[in-house]
Amino acid sequence: MKEVFNPDIQYRCTIIRGKAQKELDNLLPAYANIVSEICPCTKDVFDQEFNDRLSEIIYDDTFDNLGENNQKTIRNHITEIAGKLFGLFYFDNQYFYESPSNEKLLADNDQPAFFKNLCLNFQFPNGTQKIQTIEDKINDGIKFKPFQFVLALLSIAQKNGVVITKDEIGYYVLNAKQVLQGIISVEDVLSTVLKDRANNSVKKLDSGSFHTQHIREQLNLLTLANLINIEGNNVILNKSENQIIEVFINELSKPLKFDIFNYNLNKEDEKKQMYYDWSQYFGKIAVPNPEILSTSIEALQREEIEKPKIVKKGVDQTILGDEGEDYVFNIEKERVNATHPRLVNKVLLLGKQRGLGYDISSVEANENREEPEFARFIEVKSTKRITEPDITDTTWTDTINLTRKEWIAAKQYRSAYNIYRVYFTPNATIVRKINDPFSKNEQGIITVLPTLYRMDFGSKSIDKQY
Repeated sequence: MKEVFNPDIQYRCTIIRGKAQKELDNLLPAYANIVSEICPCTKDVFDQEFNDRLSEIIYDDTFDNLGENNQKTIRNHITEIAGKLFGLFYFDNQYFYESPSNEKLLADNDQPAFFKNLCLNFQFPNGTQKIQTIEDKINDGIKFKPFQFVLALLSIAQKNGVVITKDEIGYYVLNAKQVLQGIISVEDVLSTVLKDRANNSVKKLDSGSFHTQHIREQLNLLTLANLINIEGNNVILNKSENQIIEVFINELSKPLKFDIFNYNLNKEDEKKQMYYDWSQYFGKIAVPNPEILSTSIEALQREEIEKPKIVKKGVDQTILGDEGEDYVFNIEKERVNATHPRLVNKVLLLGKQRGLGYDISSVEANENREEPEFARFIEVKSTKRITEPDITDTTWTDTINLTRKEWIAAKQYRSAYNIYRVYFTPNATIVRKINDPFSKNEQGIITVLPTLYRMDFGSKSIDKQY
């Protein structure tokens, strides 16, 4: 007999508390780079290095110099957000390791793609909470993929010309026990919402963070994944992400990927194994073809595409780099042409010429009135994110990777060398210029660390051949 949906049977299913959208977007690359630089390592090294590096970023001080409350904040960032919520690393009882999702983020600079992967892997119950909380979820029959369900509901509603609200997602989906048990379909939820609307029956959670925080956190993650847009109280599906949204919807009918029910949580060794297995699972790449997670500039800026671009495997970063270089090339031409049109032919796009250490050759023009023809060498570094980085935000930090050739060029050209950091966001494309990074590093204004070493060896170095 089909279960009758009663949304008034409410059930609070919380997740790890994160931060505001912009703060999560700001801190994600900082977390990711710290993890990449210190892992693999022992717990002692991991704690000390992560504590100090993050303390310098957030509080401009070492961890030991912080007060007790600020130290707790740093530990919360590391264990709860970077670890449990983001899955950037995992521990195997001896060493901390960087997760595959962390590696992918640093390789493609696509923050929405990272959040898509996170949302695909997430489920209730999961291994982020205390054993008692997990056991309660299991005993209450909770089996749910929240992000897959929300996207499926929005999709079917959209096809029927219906706009779903945040309040309705909170009450009828993310806090409805029968939905969380996996026994109610998206069709039943939509029909119940429409019936209540017709009867002028308004149902929503009580106000206050206790009742709504976990709803807001989950919608934040879908927003950071570029899959939805929130306009007032309305939740709108991003049509330009239809391909990956279909992947989410198709996953809804499948069993939970992580079989948490297979562990005897009354046994200490199985509890530890469950937490270890979850941390390994949660940080993995959720799909066999990772390129489907990629975020196009058109999708990020909410442009509907008749025929989506076919992204070839392994070229995501090249495509992003080309987009950034093209954008900077055009604004450089506009900048030079505005005051010195005779010099616009000096603006050259050279990104395809390997080994130069820069992507664009330009001139100072109006930014050096005495010597407008002085050369300007530009290295372009691009990334994609949902929120616009606020230069006045003291917690904002960013990291880029430079090749040896790029750093040599920075040293050689000094004040003529510039890094243009391009941020593609839904509402604006922001470009920030860092002039003379080599000197800024010498002055301690920026930090440059060697992260790759080349080893040359010959026959004399070989000890044994197997």
